[in-house]
Amino acid sequence: MTATPVTSIDAASAERLDVLDGMRGIAALAVVAYHFFARWAEPQFEPTLYAHGDALATFLPLQLAGGVGVQLFFLISGFVIMMTLERATGLLDFTVRRAARLWPAMLVCATLSTLIINASGVAYVYENVARWQVTPVEYFSSLVFIPPDMTADALGIQQGDLPRWVEGVYWTLWCEVRFYALIALAFWLSPRGTFLWVWTGLQAASFGLELVTALTGQAPPGTWMLSLALQPDMLGWFTLGLVAWKWRSLGAHPALLALAAMAAASILIGPIFSLAPGEMGLSASAPRQLVMLAMIGVPFGLFLMRSRLLKPLTWPPVIAVGLASYPLYLFHERPGMTYLYWLNSAGIHPWISVALAIAIVIATALLLHRFVERPGKRLILGTFLGGATRLQDRFSALRMPEHRALDR
Repeated sequence: MTATPVTSIDAASAERLDVLDGMRGIAALAVVAYHFFARWAEPQFEPTLYAHGDALATFLPLQLAGGVGVQLFFLISGFVIMMTLERATGLLDFTVRRAARLWPAMLVCATLSTLIINASGVAYVYENVARWQVTPVEYFSSLVFIPPDMTADALGIQQGDLPRWVEGVYWTLWCEVRFYALIALAFWLSPRGTFLWVWTGLQAASFGLELVTALTGQAPPGTWMLSLALQPDMLGWFTLGLVAWKWRSLGAHPALLALAAMAAASILIGPIFSLAPGEMGLSASAPRQLVMLAMIGVPFGLFLMRSRLLKPLTWPPVIAVGLASYPLYLFHERPGMTYLYWLNSAGIHPWISVALAIAIVIATALLLHRFVERPGKRLILGTFLGGATRLQDRFSALRMPEHRALDR
């Protein structure tokens, strides 16, 4: 047998990562498109806030674009985090690397958004819009990825309105951080060769909570903390991404098949199938949800099959947006609405204004990736990773177990 040259393997892996970055870019652009054309227009919001009107707001793919982008991000996250855990040397190594990935961009993006929102007066110029002015509690909560209402309650701070994230999309980072904590602890604590069975048990518990809620119309009493950890409405997306990564090495293993089935069932209950008494059957939103699932599943399936149909995702501008997808995701909605207000106030045609606003947020994201995200990551890794490694060497219990057999 002739060995495959290392250069070929490296080239194939690099192209695969390029496609994944391209998918991230498409996911981020889907969320941007939703916020610039559908989120603040009828029928999503009344009255329409866009000077360019709601001509595109009834276009189904745009109505679904926000959910498609978010859930595609969750799917990709499950895939990437499983890969990252298998390469991590320990809990501290994993934690430092995640902090280096998430925090620099969040610090700068949340700060910029707060300054723009509070200084521009945009919080008060749009008719009937929810309050946007950022409070100190909301700013601090966004920086630490904790819901502002939980922070306000913990600090005993009373606010007239329900505290909100600096940007609406930040709620998804709270989901991501909880997933990181759950999967890292499960991976760390699982006996050798049992991680997938442990995760199957966690997904089964998450699905069970969702099933009971769907059947009774309310979450089981006393399960608030459990639901917080197991995320019944979101964990299935992360799990499918995990399954996709492990399928490469294990194929159709029973644990993976069980995980995939439970994750799919968890995703379908509620949005597709209604189980409430007297309402069993397809939910009213099933057709829309099936379209959304197809918009997510088809490209990700093509990615797993290494289809050449995704070759356009390796086009350098798409990859560039994909690499900057995190700052673009964090910094576009309310700053973008501010830009729209300024541009329209300057007498620029509404459709030219929206094109310029989108171009500005994309350009800003590219700059933030180059001058904030990348150097910030290097700074945190250079400052803390060595200490984390030394602590893991000193306290061997902090090291990740070497999962073999089933897990690999």
